[in-house]
Amino acid sequence: MTNQSPFIRINAVSRVFNGGNGVHDLSLDIPRGSFVVLLGPSGCGKSTTLRLIAGLETADQGTIAIDGKNVTSTPPSKRGLSMVFQSYALFPHLSVAENIVFGLKVRKTKKNEINTRLTDALLVTGLEGFEDRKPAQLSGGQRQRVALARAIVAGHPLCLMDEPLSNLDAKLRHAVRKDIRDLQQRLGITVVYVTHDQTEAMSMADIVILMKDGRIEQVGNPADLYLKPATA
Repeated sequence: MTNQSPFIRINAVSRVFNGGNGVHDLSLDIPRGSFVVLLGPSGCGKSTTLRLIAGLETADQGTIAIDGKNVTSTPPSKRGLSMVFQSYALFPHLSVAENIVFGLKVRKTKKNEINTRLTDALLVTGLEGFEDRKPAQLSGGQRQRVALARAIVAGHPLCLMDEPLSNLDAKLRHAVRKDIRDLQQRLGITVVYVTHDQTEAMSMADIVILMKDGRIEQVGNPADLYLKPATA
């Protein structure tokens, strides 16, 4: 895909569950700074792939490397990544600002650095003026922005997103999609994004990884997949 060494390399990884599904002999290179979408129907293995990268699942076989380091057995907290989920996972009793910087406080980051990162994150997510509100006072789109801001302040070069927009209505989804793509390009981070929504994949991705039955069907840019499908 690229002459540079890949930022993420998944090599011959399998993870099979008792009830079936999972992924089988998956090999994949993800370039640094790219927006990669894992696309496919429910049960195709896209979320399992994301969870394997995150360290929330352990590979039965194969290896996973991030930024040249083998992280196959590394716990999630040591992999240098942030995650955005379908459920916003916000603390209802904390304000927007407190939710955003919660992880930094846990890691005992210095107060002036927390404040600087918070200001930047509020600016890029359009949440200035909402710092003191509680999640219950926000719309669904605003709550998702808080979750995005929390991922941004972590300052990690890799962000994993698991169906982050599926709780939003169609109009909001379109707006937040654009926000996420703009953010990724502005910050230069690598994003791996899971969705079953073809429009989402085609409008956001540099690279689409189309999955079926725990295997990769095709990898390419959106135009390639649309105009030159590898299989029916």
